[in-house]
Amino acid sequence: MIAVAFSALAFFLLCEVNDLLFQHLAYSPGVSWVFLPSGLRLLLVLILAGPGAIGVVLGSLLAGLSRSQEPELALAAALISGLSPWLARWVCLRTMRIKSDLNELSALRLLQMALVFSVFSAVMHQALYAGVGLSTNFLEGAAVMAVGDLLGTLVVLYLVKLALRRWR
Repeated sequence: MIAVAFSALAFFLLCEVNDLLFQHLAYSPGVSWVFLPSGLRLLLVLILAGPGAIGVVLGSLLAGLSRSQEPELALAAALISGLSPWLARWVCLRTMRIKSDLNELSALRLLQMALVFSVFSAVMHQALYAGVGLSTNFLEGAAVMAVGDLLGTLVVLYLVKLALRRWR
C-alpha cells in the first residue's frame, strides 16, 4: 500500500513539474516533446512491478482530473499510463531474457527497455486519443509522444544515476 501511495504521489508531482518546465514544448494536449514522468513510470514499474503500475494509474488519474479532463478520458488515459509500462516490462523480461530481480540489467538493456516502454505508451495513448477524436494524425502523434517519453526517460535515468553516484 505504501508503494502504491508513493508511486501515485511521485508520478502526480512529476507531472506537475513537467508542466511547469516543458509546457511550452507541448505538441498537443497530452503530448510533449519532453515528458519526465515517463522516466519515473519506467523506474516505478521496473522496480515495484504491479504496485508501481497501480500507483502510476492513480497518479495519472489525479493529474488528468486536475487538468479538467473529462473523467472518462482521464480514467482511460490513466489505465493506459499504468498498463502500458507493465505490459512493456513483461515483454522486455521475456524477450530480452532479463531476470525479474533486474540483477543483470546493463545500461544497454535499460536503454532498450526505455525505448520499448516509450513506444508502448505512445501507441496505446495515441490509439485512445484517435478513438475519441483528439488526435487526427496517429503516426505523427505517436512518434512525437514516443520521442518525448524517451527523452524524459533518459533525463530521469541520468538524474537518478548522478544522485546515486553522489549518495555513495
